[in-house]
Amino acid sequence: MKADAIPNIPRIQKGDNIGQIIADAVLHSHVPLKKGDILCVASKVISTAEGREVALSDMTAGEVAKRIHKEVPRKDPRVIQKMIDVTGDPSGRRLEVSHNYIGAWLPNGMRLTSAGIDKIDDDSIMLLPEDADKSAKEIGETIQRMCNVTVGVVVTDSDGRIEKKGATQIAIGLYGVPALRKSETIDSKTGEVKQSFETFCDLLAASAALIMGQRGTNRPVVKISGVSYQFNANSGIRDSLSRSPK
Repeated sequence: MKADAIPNIPRIQKGDNIGQIIADAVLHSHVPLKKGDILCVASKVISTAEGREVALSDMTAGEVAKRIHKEVPRKDPRVIQKMIDVTGDPSGRRLEVSHNYIGAWLPNGMRLTSAGIDKIDDDSIMLLPEDADKSAKEIGETIQRMCNVTVGVVVTDSDGRIEKKGATQIAIGLYGVPALRKSETIDSKTGEVKQSFETFCDLLAASAALIMGQRGTNRPVVKISGVSYQFNANSGIRDSLSRSPK
């Protein structure tokens, strides 16, 4: 496996076509893009292009958000309110609050730290893409049209765990790439064939994170080559989730 950043990606602005920008960077930089390569794209550049920035001045924290803020005072109560809004449950029951940590169960069945909301500055926050699978598909189809090559696309986002410091990258949207990878082993004693599954999309996202780095590095798109998989245009992040959408 080989992972490389796609060079010459400009700073993304609201209204930009991410697929076209990636395709232009590939063509103008003479980056070799082959059938079956996988493009991992940071969710925040997609969110920026989709206009998912929200001004905190436009928000008011409710009583539930204020109560949670007392447990996690480092979080602006207006940001907590937006987390509640994103879960679709005004009671706040779809938030997990413990030890200075807030996790959120999203309507699609995924759990993310802070509901995937990033604070840009003291005045604004960035939400996740509206539909990360759809965004991934649009990018993949644009690459196909402009570069004449079929690639998989993984939309990645940073996520933390309550028991660990720091964060990693996970997949939140897919196109073409299977969510899971099945492996089979034979028990040496019984001869029984045992199946196990890896969250293939998250392994790709974490690998890309080593190249992407953190915010400000301007390496939001990483090409992964040399990984075998069966392309499936109908794949989606739902295939990796054990919890049903609500």
